[in-house]
Amino acid sequence: MTIPSKLLRHILAPVCVAGMVTLLSGCSKTAPPPQPPVVVNVNSGSGVAAAAANKAPVRGVNVSPEPVNAAPQTPVERVNASSGPQYVQEQPATCAQNLEPARIDEASFLNTQIHEIALQLLRNFRDESGPSGPVAVATFVDLNNLYRTSPFGRYIAEQLMGELQRAGFNVVEIRKADSIMVKPRYGEYGLSRDIQELARQSSARYILAGTYVTRGRYIMINARLISNENNLVASSGLKILRKDPFLERLLWPSSSPETVPAVRVPVKELGSLSDMKILSGS
Repeated sequence: MTIPSKLLRHILAPVCVAGMVTLLSGCSKTAPPPQPPVVVNVNSGSGVAAAAANKAPVRGVNVSPEPVNAAPQTPVERVNASSGPQYVQEQPATCAQNLEPARIDEASFLNTQIHEIALQLLRNFRDESGPSGPVAVATFVDLNNLYRTSPFGRYIAEQLMGELQRAGFNVVEIRKADSIMVKPRYGEYGLSRDIQELARQSSARYILAGTYVTRGRYIMINARLISNENNLVASSGLKILRKDPFLERLLWPSSSPETVPAVRVPVKELGSLSDMKILSGS
């Protein structure tokens, strides 16, 4: 039996209308009206209390009138709801932290290692009176022969003199001549190793002495501050270096004063006169 199309439309029309009403009513139940955003004021705290009372979700936090993507300034400002702004000062990195053997030349890297030896001497200093006493710096020598040295040992002593002076020690230059020697066309000279030209008075409370020894690819350095009053070690430091062509050239030539007359310059307390005498050949 065939149902006329006009009669079929009259039967289905009420059913479609009822279905659409049901669908629209369901959508209205699942989608509640949007809540207005709540702005929280960090300094007063009233916005947080109001949001808690209304049980409304927090839509945004207004910390400062500055734009969100603004670049941070120095010092860096961090906002805390309880204690207010806190300022954190950025610490600049030191040169020793940024220098690496692969990024600098061999000579500059050696200077950073000597600087670390000086830092160890300062950290390990044990004298309660502080570094006010004068310090005399001796040449670093070969551990296997305490009278043998090289340009390497002389250079370490030379650098540590400046490091200790910059750290606050009173460093004594025992090579100072009693007068400035002037030579035409050459210049003026104030340092000497000639016994006849050295100053006749020397004073020091500490002596900085050190040794080095080479084994394979490595150079081991030890430095110590020795009290001139009781021979106690007031501080010490050490460093291990890996050999490179630059250090190889500094380690040579190695020599000792065994074949030439040596002199002794006693380093006594402040104001004491030093008696110098020939050690060999007398």
